[in-house]
Amino acid sequence: MEKILTQILKRMEALETGQHALATGQQALTTGQQALTTGQQSIISEQGEMRKEMAFYYANTMRKLDETKSELSSEIKHISTQQEDHQKVLELLNQRQ
Repeated sequence: MEKILTQILKRMEALETGQHALATGQQALTTGQQALTTGQQSIISEQGEMRKEMAFYYANTMRKLDETKSELSSEIKHISTQQEDHQKVLELLNQRQ
């Protein structure tokens, strides 16, 4: 009878040891999961900041493009006007000859 009780006690101790190991493993998994969640939130935050920066740079680039477009249009009109004036002068010179 003592032999059977000793075997039962050994098995119970083995089960308790196994349960303790499982609880420790589960705690480690929970800690790892929390670290992953924290890392993911950090990435989400950084991604939001990057989106803001991209929007800022995009808006600046588009504004500069519009300014350049306006300046170029103005320069083209100015050159066109000068060309017309030169053409008129050449026509007057041809008429005098």
